Amino acid sequence: TVALCDPDLTTGLPPPLTASTGMVAVAHALEGYTNKACQSISPALALKAIELIGRHLRGAVLNGGRDLESRSAMMLASTMAGMAMNSTRLGLAHALAMPLGSWDLKIPHSVAIAVTLPLVMEFNYCAAPERFAAVARALGEPVDGCPAPSGASRAPSAVAQLANDIGIPKGLSTYGLTERHVPQVIDEAMKSGNVPVNPRSTSKEQLAEILRRAI
Repeated sequence: TVALCDPDLTTGLPPPLTASTGMVAVAHALEGYTNKACQSISPALALKAIELIGRHLRGAVLNGGRDLESRSAMMLASTMAGMAMNSTRLGLAHALAMPLGSWDLKIPHSVAIAVTLPLVMEFNYCAAPERFAAVARALGEPVDGCPAPSGASRAPSAVAQLANDIGIPKGLSTYGLTERHVPQVIDEAMKSGNVPVNPRSTSKEQLAEILRRAI
């Protein structure tokens, strides 16, 4: 009935957990906004959430014990992103994250999302260039005056740079993911309701290639 969002309660969260959960908030906003099921209210919430995250996630990770402004902004952004995606579903990063967190792998959901999101964006941006250009703009990229495809191409690199700045792992091999897991993960991921709403139609082979790049 009531959610109390108090940034003081998060100041002891370790930097790696702050980083990966912050990337999940990005994914909630971004995948909820760019997918085929997005409706007219979600964009306002999603784009504002992305803007706040782009401005404040680094501070929350690097100085999270003292930077209450960044903690507050991230808490607000996370709440807005959750509201944005609540009625839209998500996309391929979330489709992959569910099986990656299951079975013997048990990769933390936030880490799986954080590592795969830029790769998923690289695959998707050509299918919704106007929306991905808006994402890039929300992240502070200089896209005004650029053709939509050019602006859209800046979104994956902006998210990848954010992930790198806050120490997100480059791949999931350190969490036990190997080539032998790929078929089982992809078989399960393709059953997700997040695949049909993904902005770009996706085959098993294409999704497997994204996952292999995340190893």
